[in-house]
Amino acid sequence: MNIISVISPLILVALLGFILCKSNKLNKSQVDALSKFTFFYSIPAFLFYQMANADFSGMVDPKFFAGFYLPLLCCYLLAGLANYLFHKKYQKHYPASAVFALGASYSNTVIVGLPVLLMVIGEQVVALVFLIITFHSTLLFGLTSAIAARGAPQEQTSSSKALAKRRSFDWQGFFKQTFNNPLIISILSGLVFNLLAIPLPGIIGDALVLLGKPAITLALFILGASLAYYQVRNEINFIMLASIFKLMLLPALVYGAAHYLFQLEPMIITVLVILSASPIGVNAYLIAKMQEVHQETLAGAVVVSTVMSVFTVPAWLWFLG
Repeated sequence: MNIISVISPLILVALLGFILCKSNKLNKSQVDALSKFTFFYSIPAFLFYQMANADFSGMVDPKFFAGFYLPLLCCYLLAGLANYLFHKKYQKHYPASAVFALGASYSNTVIVGLPVLLMVIGEQVVALVFLIITFHSTLLFGLTSAIAARGAPQEQTSSSKALAKRRSFDWQGFFKQTFNNPLIISILSGLVFNLLAIPLPGIIGDALVLLGKPAITLALFILGASLAYYQVRNEINFIMLASIFKLMLLPALVYGAAHYLFQLEPMIITVLVILSASPIGVNAYLIAKMQEVHQETLAGAVVVSTVMSVFTVPAWLWFLG
C-alpha cells in the first residue's frame, strides 16, 4: 500500500458524484435527500459506534495531547482571523470565520491518516489515533458551534440592548448549535457509553455497523455531487489558503511543538504530524452545509487538499525520516 492507493479511491468516489450530477443523472433534490440521510443517520451511526467501542485504556502522556492540540488551536485561530479580516463576502462574519477555521484545521484521520500510519508504523498506533479522533472532532465541532452562535453581521443590531447581549456569550445560541448537530451529539453520546462502560446489545451494534458502513463513501459522493452546483472558482483563493494551512502550516506547527517544546519520542511525533498533515476531512464540509456558509470553499478545499496530499504526505514522511 502507498499514499496514492489510499487517496485515489476517495477522489474517484467524489468524481463519480460530480459526473452524475453534471450529466443530469442525478438532480439537486435527489442529492439533498441523500445528503440528509448521510448527515442525520449514517455518519452519526458511524461516529457513535466508533466512539463507543474505541479502546482508551492505555495511559497517554498529557504532552502527547498538548503537542497536537495547542498547534491545532493556533492554526484554527489564524485561519478564522484570516477569514474575519480579509474575506470580501464574509468579512467580520462569525459563522463563516468559524467554518473556514474548521476547514483549515480538521483532518481526515480515519480515511487517510490512519491507513498511512498503519502502513508506516503498524497496528500499535490505532488506540492513539482514536484518542485523537475523539477529542479532535468534539473540540473543533464544539468550538465552531460556539463561535457561530454569535451570528452573522446582519443578525446583529446597533441597539444598546443588542450590544450588551452580544458582549456576553450567547449560551442559548451555543446550545442550539450544539444539540442540533447530529455529529456532535453522536460523538458525545458514544464517548459517554465508552466511559461508563455501557454495553451495546449485539443487535443494536450490528445495526449501527450496517448503517454506518456507507457513511464515508456517501459523504465523499455528496461532496463531489455538490461541486457540480457550486461556483468554486469564486472561492479559489480561500480554497488554496485552507489547503495550505491544513497541509503545510498545521503539521509544521505540530512538529515544532512536539519536537522542540515537548520533546516527544520520534514515533509519537510521526503520529501527530501525519494526522495533522492529512487532508481536510469531509465532515468539515457537512458542518459548512449545516451552517449554510462557505459550502463552496470547503467542498473545493476538501478535494484540493486531498489531491495535494498525494505529494505533501510523502514529503512529510521523508522529512520525518
